Amino acid sequence: MLSETVKDTTFEFVDKYVPQWLDKDTKEPLVIYVSGPQGSGKTYTSARLYEHLVRKYGDSKSIAYMSLDDFYLTHEDQLKFNQQFKNNKLLQGRGLPGTHDMPLLNKILQNVAQGTGEENDSEYLHVPRYDKSKFNGEGDRSERVMKCKVPVDICILEGWFLGFTPLLSTEDEEPLLTGDMVDINAKLFMYSDLMWNNPEINSLGIVFATDHISNVYKWRTDQEHETIRIHGNGMTDEQVVKFVDRYMPCYKLYYNNFVHSEKLGSVATLTMGIDIDRNLYYTKTRCIE
Repeated sequence: MLSETVKDTTFEFVDKYVPQWLDKDTKEPLVIYVSGPQGSGKTYTSARLYEHLVRKYGDSKSIAYMSLDDFYLTHEDQLKFNQQFKNNKLLQGRGLPGTHDMPLLNKILQNVAQGTGEENDSEYLHVPRYDKSKFNGEGDRSERVMKCKVPVDICILEGWFLGFTPLLSTEDEEPLLTGDMVDINAKLFMYSDLMWNNPEINSLGIVFATDHISNVYKWRTDQEHETIRIHGNGMTDEQVVKFVDRYMPCYKLYYNNFVHSEKLGSVATLTMGIDIDRNLYYTKTRCIE
């Protein structure tokens, strides 16, 4: 369970900057990016943050909540993608940059920015949902959607690599890009340009910074044990290790630089250091404006 202090610190941060944004009386939406390693508590915190903002502003403002996971390729498209990159073991299955439906993600973010709904439902934005249990755990897009009244005023978007900066092909950085990571790095530019490096998006950033990235192995194992307790099935400890192994090259290449940059949000960024027990041991806020 995530420390209540982490949740409270998150609430204090948004309770300072969201009213300041709304007081500007602008029609532009505010995006809240929440980024952290798997198992760090970003999804739990994002869900509680959504509930918190709905309680405070739901009567007069439209609040949307989405995860980058919701935009994974359909199962059919993922199989085609696997074949296209059959020599890249990091792109076999969902999870890493490149395994998302970028046209759909771009469409939804454009709808948020422009305050528009669906072609056949102009009053609402239809946020997709992804079902990881389909096809024996390989996953597929759900038939369900989350309907949000437009225009959206505040949009929460969470994901494990939000804010990662792709490396440029320079003499200093090019040697760091080897093997399968060359494809990953190339695809990361699409995400960066669309979201956290997009100058047209006004955003707050919330970052979970772990003291050791290897903590992800324990966090994901704990999550899987809880899944087995509740649902009766899940990955073995050995399968969890293999699962997390696919993400480690990304963490090793981008994570430290991302955390120390403190610029996930274009308006302000909250960085929270958490230990292996998810206890908060430092906080830092960087305000851009």
